[in-house]
Amino acid sequence: GKGEEQALSGTVLTLLCLQMGSSPEGEELFHSLKPLLISVLTDSTASPGARQSCATALGICCYIAAADLE
Repeated sequence: GKGEEQALSGTVLTLLCLQMGSSPEGEELFHSLKPLLISVLTDSTASPGARQSCATALGICCYIAAADLE
């Protein structure tokens, strides 16, 4: 999707990470979606709302679900 759909998907992903927590499934979900979040975040043609939502999702999910401290 574009624009608003990307922004909403970032919000949904954040909520999903919060619900799954630091379980192995949550970590697996984060690692599978991390490249997608980064690609939207670094896409200069993406809407500012979508980029902001993906940045928030990346930060929160990394804090919650990433077991690797780096």
